[in-house]
Amino acid sequence: MPIVSAEIEFDRVQADGTRKIRQKFVDHLGEEYYYSFTQSADYDEIAGLIAGEAKLLLSLIDREIQAAIVEYEAGGDPLHYEASSNNWQKIAPGFQTWDELAAPVLIDFLSRENRNDLSVIESTIIRISTQDKKALLGMTNQEVSAVNSDIQAAVNAVAELELYTPYFTDGERN
Repeated sequence: MPIVSAEIEFDRVQADGTRKIRQKFVDHLGEEYYYSFTQSADYDEIAGLIAGEAKLLLSLIDREIQAAIVEYEAGGDPLHYEASSNNWQKIAPGFQTWDELAAPVLIDFLSRENRNDLSVIESTIIRISTQDKKALLGMTNQEVSAVNSDIQAAVNAVAELELYTPYFTDGERN
């Protein structure tokens, strides 16, 4: 599990009878996370730590997904690394499996209105087998083929747009 320790760092009773609680969690990489809140007097510490850990883990998973989306948008491939020349391997996410990371990241792009946004996931799509795409996306062979075609069309359209040179710049003819 990514969270290796959980403890209540402090638990203070306030003047109104509520409790000010601060939980501390440490992940498998040694990073510390804190969660502070006010709770009623009958707060169950064990249940609270379990709930706090679950909330933190969901937050870390979401952060990992959002970071992967941003990396794609910046031109990277957050799902693979090049182990050696043309030897692409799946990365090991910090807080979920590769499949659990890849599916929502790819679905984010496949949900966008602008088809040209698909061009940024081309690097991953070509590294994933049809069988894996079917499993990740819950699609048939025909649907995966349509996705691949739309991604290629997006790549071609973006390349064509990049070739365009305006006829005028700042009112001056080029």
